[in-house]
Amino acid sequence: MPVKKDIPNILIETAMKLAASKSWHDVTLIDIAQTAGLTVADCYDHCQSKNDILRQFVKKIDHDVLADLDTEDFKEPGHDRLIAVIMARFDALADYRPALRSIVADKGDFGAADSARAIKTHFGSMRWMLEAAGFRTSGIQGSLRIAGLTAIYARTFCQWLDDESTDFSTTMAYLDRELSRAASWDGRVEKGLGRANQICRKISSTCRRVSAKKTTQDDQKAATDTDVKDRHSAPSAS
Repeated sequence: MPVKKDIPNILIETAMKLAASKSWHDVTLIDIAQTAGLTVADCYDHCQSKNDILRQFVKKIDHDVLADLDTEDFKEPGHDRLIAVIMARFDALADYRPALRSIVADKGDFGAADSARAIKTHFGSMRWMLEAAGFRTSGIQGSLRIAGLTAIYARTFCQWLDDESTDFSTTMAYLDRELSRAASWDGRVEKGLGRANQICRKISSTCRRVSAKKTTQDDQKAATDTDVKDRHSAPSAS
């Protein structure tokens, strides 16, 4: 019986092995458990579905890419760093290409709920890839960057699946073009958001000045009303 702590990785490797040998749609959790030499209960303890195994696989790839980062990479321009990170991801996926082709052919065999979770998982992955390349992912621009990179990665991934070059140079060239287009768009978004922030600050400043002026006027009016009231209520000399 495998050591308990190794079971998640064993399930991933077994699922990928089976996907490479037959349709992903035809792979069952029972197949995975039996091929891995595990009990069904062991499988149950570590995953909820085949798609849960796929999500764990994505996180495994995330971890492998992040664990291999070199701090020297951060001295490179952001565009080059991001290409390096994404290509490192494809290198980590290289041994699984037959399995991934099977999974993609069956569109992951996802149901509606699984599709939503898969999208969330990939958004999380792309957030980490951007962060690893030195890009900020917070705020509106960060969210747009994550969504944009997710779309670029999906298209590049399909290109990579059919890339027969030994060094994935065709994929890298495609990724370079896509990221260059995205960089131009990202710059326009950043400029637009900067202008929007300036406008918001001006509006906020104007509102504060108007509010302060109105408060001063109200205080002056209240003081005048009080003074008039005091004069009317004061007893007259007999």
